[in-house]
Amino acid sequence: MSAFQNVFLGDDSLRSLTEPKPKTFLEPQHQPAYDAWKKKQSDDTRDALLKSLSPVIDYHVRSVGNADKNYLTIQGKILAMRAMDKYDPAQASLATYMAGQLAPLRRFARQQMNVMSIPERLMMATQQMEGAEVELEDQLGRAPTTEELADHMKMSIKQITRMRQLSHARNTGSYDTPDEEGGMSSPTVRRKIPQKYLHDFVLSALESDPISQFIYEADNGLNGRQPLSNKELSSKLRISMSAVSQRRNRIIEIYNNTQERLF
Repeated sequence: MSAFQNVFLGDDSLRSLTEPKPKTFLEPQHQPAYDAWKKKQSDDTRDALLKSLSPVIDYHVRSVGNADKNYLTIQGKILAMRAMDKYDPAQASLATYMAGQLAPLRRFARQQMNVMSIPERLMMATQQMEGAEVELEDQLGRAPTTEELADHMKMSIKQITRMRQLSHARNTGSYDTPDEEGGMSSPTVRRKIPQKYLHDFVLSALESDPISQFIYEADNGLNGRQPLSNKELSSKLRISMSAVSQRRNRIIEIYNNTQERLF
């Protein structure tokens, strides 16, 4: 630009032409979603950023073997959500950064595919559990809940979950995750997301709001927590009943949209 032309530019315009632009490795395809999320972290901007990152997450899910893809996809998105606060565009591309953050997927896959011999005492316990489930179904006229079965067997829900995994491994030789009815889905039929995965994702989405996490755990009886009324929640959390309802409405919205967000 000639000196004659410079006289028509103000100091700010000249400075913008001469100062170096901030260095960034952030890929153009992720820029809009990332900028929106940095400006305002909300359910919508987080979902848009996860959607932008889906090809990156899918690539790493495919690279770890034959473990349950639904499970790994959800865990990958939880890892990505938790990692975004520490991402620095001046240090690395988002794809490179995510490669390191998604490394635990390999451990998750190994854990799921690691079919080990089952000790005899655990084999007997799984057989007792299967018998107790049939017995309770006859008594109740319906399939028992996990909690009912745990109470009946004087065991924790965690122990029942573990025995079910061992039972499935014993019967099929695979730790592939069953659908919510307990049966293995046909490859041609899209599987429902098991309830545990939904809980994992919703709790992760509520990570910055422990009060809402408490409400969600209480409403769903997670981690051994007993369901509580609005009045009891209000008293325990020391917030108004209307505040409990407002948080629950947001929780319900996140929960109802989770399947669309994840897939």
